[in-house]
Amino acid sequence: MTSPRLHLDLDALAHNFHLLRQRGAESLPAERAAAVVKANAYGLGIGPVAQRLWQEGCRRFFVAVAEEGTALRCELPEAQIYVLAGATEQTLDELKIHRLKPVLNTPHQCALWSQLPDLGPAALHIDTGMHRLGLPWDYDFGSLPALQLELILTHFARADEWSNPMRQQQLGRFAASVPLLRDQFPDVLFSTNNSAAALSDHDGSASVLADVPMDVDRLGIGLYGVNPHVETDSKPAKQRLANVATLEAQVLQVRHVEAGAEVGYGSTYRVSGASRLATIGVGYADGVPRLLSNRGQVYFRGHRFPIVGRISMDSLVVEAPDAADCTLQEGDWVEVFGANLSVDEVAQQAETIAYEVYTGLGSRVRRLL
Repeated sequence: MTSPRLHLDLDALAHNFHLLRQRGAESLPAERAAAVVKANAYGLGIGPVAQRLWQEGCRRFFVAVAEEGTALRCELPEAQIYVLAGATEQTLDELKIHRLKPVLNTPHQCALWSQLPDLGPAALHIDTGMHRLGLPWDYDFGSLPALQLELILTHFARADEWSNPMRQQQLGRFAASVPLLRDQFPDVLFSTNNSAAALSDHDGSASVLADVPMDVDRLGIGLYGVNPHVETDSKPAKQRLANVATLEAQVLQVRHVEAGAEVGYGSTYRVSGASRLATIGVGYADGVPRLLSNRGQVYFRGHRFPIVGRISMDSLVVEAPDAADCTLQEGDWVEVFGANLSVDEVAQQAETIAYEVYTGLGSRVRRLL
């Protein structure tokens, strides 16, 4: 069995990076567009992704935990690397050794960092309504300990629903804290936008949403070619995001079967007439959601073949028509998701989101450039 392969299109990644920087007639400077590369660049491979974004002018990167920051520092010695989990007693040494910047989320983290001023500047997270991480928006920021802060951020809960008013509500709460924070930290930058919010601001409307500066955008899933919006009638700019990742798997066997043949574990599918079945060398151990059983598809040379029967750990079966223009045979490679069968569509069929499909890719999937 040949392992599945994931093709990374780094030119498409660069295209998406510059597209997401657009704000009306102008663009956010490349050094103010931060890339979120946590979870191994959303499962696609942090090394090539981060290096290409650095070549395109990206200088700020976000990871989830200190260990990810350490790995990224090996790839980018001069990058500014922010750790979203913040600082703990257990990670202080790692943060210092590898020059990582914590995103401070709690009063305890702020106090811990302030006691060690030689560790350098940090970021501060303000929770404006998501109730996940960060100091609450009504916190007494005047009581903060002495800190070196270079970035203050918040995170939108529903920016993927571009018509939902919660984003403006969160911006209003964030704006209320800006004057005091600017007095305390005159040179600090502010960050609100993720990929979904950045795309919503392509018409240049960001400045009128609330009286809050938007100095740095934190670009995540949009970089990797995924539509960050859940609403189908949202703005056309996001339709220009380029496909970055294509997952392919090899045909292991093609067989002819008669009507009534049952397929896979549990015999959950029975062919209605004489047919061809192709076994594909990719399964849930490689990250193909088992929920695609009897509902998903693969793509090959203009055809979509339905997945039939239950997806196994290492393989799945598709039903292919016995037609002259359908040449699928042993050794061919089929697309599991990519330019012809988007990861968004695959995620929808699997009742999940593209983030989970990407980050669920198994270790034996070969990442190719």
